[in-house]
Amino acid sequence: MNDKIEVVDSDMRKSMGSARLKKSNHQFYIHWDELVIDLKRHDYVSGIRIIDENHLFIWAFTLEGETINAWVLDAAGDIKHSFHAGNAIAAVVINETGIWVGYGDEGIFGEGISTEALVCFSIGGTVRFRYNQEVRKGPVLHDCDVMYASETGVWVVSSIDGRLVHVQMNGRIDSYPMPRHLLDCSSLMIKDDLAYVEKEDKIYRWPFKERRRAEVFQNETK
Repeated sequence: MNDKIEVVDSDMRKSMGSARLKKSNHQFYIHWDELVIDLKRHDYVSGIRIIDENHLFIWAFTLEGETINAWVLDAAGDIKHSFHAGNAIAAVVINETGIWVGYGDEGIFGEGISTEALVCFSIGGTVRFRYNQEVRKGPVLHDCDVMYASETGVWVVSSIDGRLVHVQMNGRIDSYPMPRHLLDCSSLMIKDDLAYVEKEDKIYRWPFKERRRAEVFQNETK
């Protein structure tokens, strides 16, 4: 009997290929283009992101008890860096400024670094930015599970304040009132002052800087 293969998570970056985190018979491994990396040292992994042409980032969701739950791997699968990236990791994006981690409410209202809601780490695990500590009078992030990387930071959704928020590494915050029906969305992409927001099998195109209404860009059920 063939073991069932489950795709746990995946990532794709231009010029760096695509990487898939898979699970089969309780074992995790990675397909990165033509490479196959067996994660024999890891009992549980929940996500993967490509850092550059030679390195991957993997992490475990973690609620409590794990001191190490994030690893930087090279193309051979060897661990280059490992650190604790917080509890209840809900979303991860990577850009030139670092590894941005957003947390679910279990972490934000828990203990440790995840109470910062949004944190940027260096590849080695050094904290570069903490949202709740470094942002004054910014929108409240109580469940940071949707993010999109910009050149200088990340875009996130503040459902409690009903705003689309651009968080930059230097602490600058830009935010825009978000249509209520787009809150609690499942994915987000920003391009040329347009937000593409996915919710309930529909993708909306929203000119957020012009404050115009969002319109259905694509209906995925069709």
